Amino acid sequence: MNTGDNWLTLAEVIRKSNLDDIEARRLVKKFGRFLAPRNFGDIVKYPAPVADLLARFTSLRQQGWTNEDLKNLLIMTRQEIQEDCKARKSNLLVELQQESATLLEDLEIVMNFGSQMQADLRSIVNLMTSFDYLIVNMLNQEQELSELRAKGSPRKFPCESTDQ
Repeated sequence: MNTGDNWLTLAEVIRKSNLDDIEARRLVKKFGRFLAPRNFGDIVKYPAPVADLLARFTSLRQQGWTNEDLKNLLIMTRQEIQEDCKARKSNLLVELQQESATLLEDLEIVMNFGSQMQADLRSIVNLMTSFDYLIVNMLNQEQELSELRAKGSPRKFPCESTDQ
């Protein structure tokens, strides 16, 4: 499993945050549940931004923020993130529903077009069958006419002219 640069051990977090070891460990102990730790086997790692967050916490504490203030900030930030995720999920769901409706409409158009093509093809087959019948009938009449001419029949046929 490749953890890459996205996850840091506590020692790496402390080193990157440039905090005193005791101060960093105290902050991690106090706010650990907000820092999204993850177990990689026996090793607990934290997302890389935690180092900057701990440094910022130290700065805010120097400005007079209490642990309770920092905790409330984390809770509000978590709620904002969750609400943002819910809103994005809801928007995505609406977009997916709209896209599905569009796809269904397009599918209906394609199916109607396919049905019309089938009907047109049936009409073409019927016409070709009629043409085949007419051609066969004409060939039979032509052959019958040729046979009658060969026998020397004096009979006049409707297609022959009387001006000879």
